[in-house]
Amino acid sequence: MTNQLKQFVFGYSDKFQINHHLACLILRFFVGLAFCTVFEKLFPREGIWGPQDWFIQDVADMGFPLPLLFAWIAVLTEFVGGILLMLGLFTRPAALMNVIVTFVAAFIYHQGNIVKPGLTAFFFMIMCITILLLGAGKYSLDFLIHKKMLREQS
Repeated sequence: MTNQLKQFVFGYSDKFQINHHLACLILRFFVGLAFCTVFEKLFPREGIWGPQDWFIQDVADMGFPLPLLFAWIAVLTEFVGGILLMLGLFTRPAALMNVIVTFVAAFIYHQGNIVKPGLTAFFFMIMCITILLLGAGKYSLDFLIHKKMLREQS
């Protein structure tokens, strides 16, 4: 991994105060928890695990080829990405992937109507952009990995 890529994925700055790190932790944790639970696309409903039929049909209606595949990608991005956000592991890549998923929800599925039906997707997109820009903060696995990489370099 190049140094620039490592800095992007695991980057951290000592310039921030404790309130910044706590804010990053709170935002990351609850956005990740919501991705894992609120959207209910992975957990079994009526005995079905994974993308529900209604979601697969929505993906097909948006014009995606292979709607089952893209439905699984979206569901796993939200669920696995949510877990990664809660842990603060690969935080920026997880946030970026969820920016893409929520962008599709807000601007393709809801056709940019972020006043009412697309508002939740839009808010989650903004929160993921914020996490992407801020990074994981000090209270994260990314920070521990970053510290270890710095020790190994010296």
